[in-house]
Amino acid sequence: MSFNELTGKVITPSDKEYDILRLEYNLAINKFPLAIVYCYDYVDVSNAIKWCRRNHVRLRIRNGGHNYEGYSTGTGILIIDTLYMNKIDIDTEQNIAKIQSGALLGNIYSKLWDQGYGFYGGTCPSVGISGLVLGGGIGLSCRNFGLVTDNLLELQIVDESGKLLTVNRNINPELFWACRGAGGGNFGVVICYTFKVYKVDKITLIQLRWDGSSRDKFFDLWQRWLKTAPIKISCFSGFNKNSIYLNGFFYGSKSEAEKILEKFLLLPGLLDDSSIEHVPFIDAVGAIGSFYGPPNRFKATGRFVYRTLTKGNIKNLIEYVDMSPGEDSCYIRLYSLGGKIKNLPNNYSAYYYRSAKYIIGITADWEKDENAKLYTSWVEEVFKYVKPLTDGCYVNFPYAELKNYGYAYYGGNYHDLKKVKRTYDPNDIFKFQQSIKP
Repeated sequence: MSFNELTGKVITPSDKEYDILRLEYNLAINKFPLAIVYCYDYVDVSNAIKWCRRNHVRLRIRNGGHNYEGYSTGTGILIIDTLYMNKIDIDTEQNIAKIQSGALLGNIYSKLWDQGYGFYGGTCPSVGISGLVLGGGIGLSCRNFGLVTDNLLELQIVDESGKLLTVNRNINPELFWACRGAGGGNFGVVICYTFKVYKVDKITLIQLRWDGSSRDKFFDLWQRWLKTAPIKISCFSGFNKNSIYLNGFFYGSKSEAEKILEKFLLLPGLLDDSSIEHVPFIDAVGAIGSFYGPPNRFKATGRFVYRTLTKGNIKNLIEYVDMSPGEDSCYIRLYSLGGKIKNLPNNYSAYYYRSAKYIIGITADWEKDENAKLYTSWVEEVFKYVKPLTDGCYVNFPYAELKNYGYAYYGGNYHDLKKVKRTYDPNDIFKFQQSIKP
């Protein structure tokens, strides 16, 4: 099989960089692609799709390599990687940003800040914009500005025939609807996004830490607090065997934030390294970004929470954590929703679970391959307990073991998404383990 007709930078198993470049952020994923094509422009992407069709080779789309289950790679497939397509253009008159699909969040935050703008993205700086926006996109500004996908105005996508399509509310509107929540790898290779962006100066950065003594009180308070929390605050939190954390952004003053978080500050076990400070937006982003260590092996998933969990439910979840393998590497995590997210109907975009109060995450990470089963079994056990208490799964926290994954990820929108798939990818060129079926 010849790779001569491919353009861009082509990496094959004979190249010395292959063993590094084939890896995903999740080091538990160990796949061996036929080749990796780093694309520089639309033509490279189009040529790669056409090459796959001619040679009957399956393809995957990769932007940052952060898919939890490694759906952006595979053995014996061709990876179309847009990492080198990472240009960011800002129109300060119209307050819009054109961002190519290979851009990573850290660079996006930095470039926009240089022009006085914030961005409502996620918290990990090495995440690519594509997976984030196409799955919905939550972060520490989402209650204030909505999901990342809610701020998307237009995208350009290369379809199954290698043709470049412009997609917005007026041109290919069904595809625009589908890509906002279900676009990750299902309909084509997106090469560019246009977002509306917002001027930001200083915000209040929240970093609170406790010992593990009040985990039950913390969880119960989290649920009650979130029901009336102001729209301008978003928080991600969690706990393991020995500790609790709460990270947040508040678009207001330090004194206001302290008042809003007053009950949290009174919880037993608050540690001295906790802080609430009014800082430039880019400093807040940097502080939260440093929360992430180097890549590791992990298993993680997340479910949408609509109802208040009982104290018995909370007690059981804490017991699951206490029985987890490892000392501090298994977490229950909580991601705030609501605010502007729930102000839109479930059929506004393919992202379906708009009325959920928060996402409950189940995560485990480990260092040695031989320990994998121990940790993945723990995640599976907790997932089985959490499932009947919750409704649906967040597609950006994919879980390979899901039954009826289409309805779990997209709820009542799945039926219409299958119609869009039949229209734009009738030959199922963009197929992976949990793709939408035509």
